[in-house]
Amino acid sequence: MAGGHTTAEQSTAVSSRASSSAVSRLVRMRRGLRRALPALAAYAAVRALGVLCVVAWGLGHHIAPVTRLGTLWDAGWYARIADHGYSRSDGLIGAHNIPFSPRAFFPLYPWLGHLTSEVTGLRTAGGLVLVTWAASLLAAWGIFAIADRLWGSRVGRYAVVLWGVLPLAAVESYGYSESLFTALSAWSLYALVRRRWLTAGLFCVAAGLTRPSATALIAAVVVTAALELRRARAWRWRPVAGALLAPLGWLGYLAYTAWAVGSPAAYFHIQAAWDTGVDFGWSMLRWYADEATRLFAFGHPSQRHALGCLPIAVTGLACLGLLVSALRQGGARRQPVPLLVYGGGLFLVDFVNASPAPPIARFLLPAFTLLYPAAQWLAARPQLARPLLVAGAVGSACYGIALTFHGGAPS
Repeated sequence: MAGGHTTAEQSTAVSSRASSSAVSRLVRMRRGLRRALPALAAYAAVRALGVLCVVAWGLGHHIAPVTRLGTLWDAGWYARIADHGYSRSDGLIGAHNIPFSPRAFFPLYPWLGHLTSEVTGLRTAGGLVLVTWAASLLAAWGIFAIADRLWGSRVGRYAVVLWGVLPLAAVESYGYSESLFTALSAWSLYALVRRRWLTAGLFCVAAGLTRPSATALIAAVVVTAALELRRARAWRWRPVAGALLAPLGWLGYLAYTAWAVGSPAAYFHIQAAWDTGVDFGWSMLRWYADEATRLFAFGHPSQRHALGCLPIAVTGLACLGLLVSALRQGGARRQPVPLLVYGGGLFLVDFVNASPAPPIARFLLPAFTLLYPAAQWLAARPQLARPLLVAGAVGSACYGIALTFHGGAPS
């Protein structure tokens, strides 16, 4: 009987500890959210300016703005997947005589869009846009949480606003997967900074079901876990489990595509329809050279195209400069290894990508860790920071109108 009482008491104690731990986590989450609210409000304000400008322009030209945001370019593919799964394509033929296939797009984002549409009664476009807006706020919270933990709330607020005023920040409001991927990456990296290995691995699994560039996040989890084992000089199962979890989403989708199509390299063959591949930066360098030539072709019609691409080109160069700055930082300002691996990995993935028009700025949109050096610089100069960020918000809103209604697919 005494043993039975002991077992019951132990079970009660374990249950009590679990309940207490859950309550403690909820309390910490609420405190973290309250601390992040000023940053989230600032982010919402700059993005609301961009969205309102797009809405006003669309209504003024008799274009349904939410439908536009939720169906243009890649968003149309996500909407098609949300409605019909991977069974329906657009019937067009791409490069190398390969048909365009919806299987080029990873499944988590359109699945969430479909679920949101079913729950809310919105059309698919509205469901995708709603997922994006919610994910953008979660991403902003994660960006703030990392910076707040490492350098303080002021740096966090500036980092969040910088992410919201990038030239292609309009994509953070489109039916595109970048915002969801950024949110999942931010919280995975936050978990890594806090040495929460299983949480980091699970967020990475979800990110791997969202975008192919999750390879950069997978590298961050695996490298950080390896360094932790080396530092500890002992077997620790949690870092190993986190590292083993990290690639499962990405590998799982590639394996599913290979099974569905019947070819081990099916996903990469499908991507070739968009004329993508790896050329170790040659396409990127050639694109910059071509745009520079057009920019100085005074009076030639191609100059207008180059001027339209100028914000994208400047963003790419700025990201390179910020990456170099992050790698050179030392002392308390230095970024932890997972942040450096993630930011550097995304830049590398973008740089080596081969395509007719390299997606310089859009693929770097989730590379928020590259913004932290600029946020630290602005945090030390608040009087200069405010007018710069206001000008950035206005410029981003204007460029968002051009991108949404007058440009091609965002690069």
